[in-house]
Amino acid sequence: MTASALRTILARWTGPVCALHAMVCMTMTPASGQVEPQAKRLLADMVRAYRSLRSLDMQTTYTGDPGSFTKPVSSRLAFRRPNRLLYEVRHNNPSIARVTAKRYVCDGRSFYIHDEGEQYYTRDKAPRSLKDLVLAGASLEYAALSGHDPFKDLEREVRAARVEGIYELDGEPVTVVLLDTGTAERTAEARIFISVDDKLIRRFTFESIPLRQPEPRPPLEPLNPDDPPEQELKLLPVRFGYDNKVTANLRLPDGMFAWSAPAGAVLYEPLNQMLTRGRDPERPAYIILGKDGKQQKAVTYRDLIEAARKQGKRKR
Repeated sequence: MTASALRTILARWTGPVCALHAMVCMTMTPASGQVEPQAKRLLADMVRAYRSLRSLDMQTTYTGDPGSFTKPVSSRLAFRRPNRLLYEVRHNNPSIARVTAKRYVCDGRSFYIHDEGEQYYTRDKAPRSLKDLVLAGASLEYAALSGHDPFKDLEREVRAARVEGIYELDGEPVTVVLLDTGTAERTAEARIFISVDDKLIRRFTFESIPLRQPEPRPPLEPLNPDDPPEQELKLLPVRFGYDNKVTANLRLPDGMFAWSAPAGAVLYEPLNQMLTRGRDPERPAYIILGKDGKQQKAVTYRDLIEAARKQGKRKR
């Protein structure tokens, strides 16, 4: 598929995925190839369908195994124009040996990000529209519905794009578009299963198989004699995908996008926000305690810095 679209999909495999990402990106530099007009029209229709949605509630389940890398288990994307959003992705967290979630919530006034594994959350001003709301690791579908076109450079970035046919998936007809970005080193085939009725994505699959292994290199001398022997780098097959269950253009209530701070979660504020005089009044002010343990007047970090500056002048 296109480089921008595949990077978007790979970003959904959240966590330490850099090695997997780099390996698959080797498949994304093909010469200009054969793009069937029908395949290009179907992808354009799909992008327009997402852009025209008033609301969407999409449940996604993931398949495949990227080896030792963290991968999503499931996700939910719900939105209502102009800027209400709920995006939650659940993934295996090897550091604590359980499934944790990362949540993105926009209630129309504020935009929150909560990382369950790290137990912190952030808060920023809500954008006016979804196009201005950048999500790290957002989906191909979100890119399309927020006003971007992941397939605008299709002819330049794929080796071939064609329609494989119409099939039945979970009782409804879907058209399968194949995007080939393979190289001499490995195959790379993405298939997008687009509903015939509403032009939304029901399934996505990607498969990449190495055709040849890199030339072995002479082993490096270990810096420490106790270090284990260097492992030979081998290109591995990559197979992953996901399935969507979608509900489009229904009235989604405000409560779906309501935010409440999770128990035990800590608000993370960058230092530049702490020092801002126009700091959000809804956030709790920082407090100090006197020697007697009683709470004193609420202060901000800027107040503390100003007090330290004045104290320094007096000492001179």
